[in-house]
Amino acid sequence: MGRDLGLDGVVDHFTLSGDEAGWLRNKTGATRLGFAVQLKFLAWRGRFPRMRLELPPDAVEHVAKQVGVAASELAFYDFTSRAAKRHRSELRDLTGWHECTKTDLVKLGLETGKPAC
Repeated sequence: MGRDLGLDGVVDHFTLSGDEAGWLRNKTGATRLGFAVQLKFLAWRGRFPRMRLELPPDAVEHVAKQVGVAASELAFYDFTSRAAKRHRSELRDLTGWHECTKTDLVKLGLETGKPAC
């Protein structure tokens, strides 16, 4: 797993706002927790986690308490599943983020090679 962030880092980067908590209303269990940690990781790192091991354990615990789901439930959330991909699409719509385009690469001066975004 990722390294612990410490209390300040967890609170700063993994505390859900009221609006964000509202986005979880129709989700339960591992799905609720997986959606929430993807959201907060996106805001923290500017991308989605590729796997559970990237997530700081203390951040997962913090988010789990906020959404009322045991942190251990995250083991049942498959970050490569269709549901997780749908969640990422939903999160991009909600947050205004978008997938990296060729125009973005040109603006960043990364026209060649694999995109970082």
